[in-house]
Amino acid sequence: MVPPGNRLLIRQGGAADLGAVLRVCEMHAEYWDGRLRSEIGLSAFFERALNEQDEVFQFWVAENGQGSVVGWEMLSAFTGDPASRRLTGETTTALGRPSASLGRTLATHAVRHAARTPLQYLFARVPTRDFLMVSVLESVGYHEVGVIPPSSKSPARPEQLEFVYVVEG
Repeated sequence: MVPPGNRLLIRQGGAADLGAVLRVCEMHAEYWDGRLRSEIGLSAFFERALNEQDEVFQFWVAENGQGSVVGWEMLSAFTGDPASRRLTGETTTALGRPSASLGRTLATHAVRHAARTPLQYLFARVPTRDFLMVSVLESVGYHEVGVIPPSSKSPARPEQLEFVYVVEG
């Protein structure tokens, strides 16, 4: 039996989770190029993501046994093109602590959800230096399809790998 403190609950996020989602984001502040989250509208972005979910595009939080949010997964539209908007999604995973098992659990949750929707492809981008998430994505069936070169233009962005997952129904 798993002790209650070690249990993980993945549930759909809501407006009340905004503060916890932002705290998890703080663990990844190096990707913001030294800017404050208020400068890039992070709070407004995640508030919108949490409030505008539908049957396809959703936001999940992972809670530990004490009810603290330890990570989240967002499935959003990859494109605004109405012809293909419901066919391709983009996944983003954020972990409050480095944990391959937590990353796999969240990524697998999104893949299983996508199989119950019209989505055909899931895309994910991770910095090449994020070895943990690269291995997580590969372990759940994503395939690397390209490299996005770094940008020195402000805001600077690191080199990223692009992955695709083919959703089977």
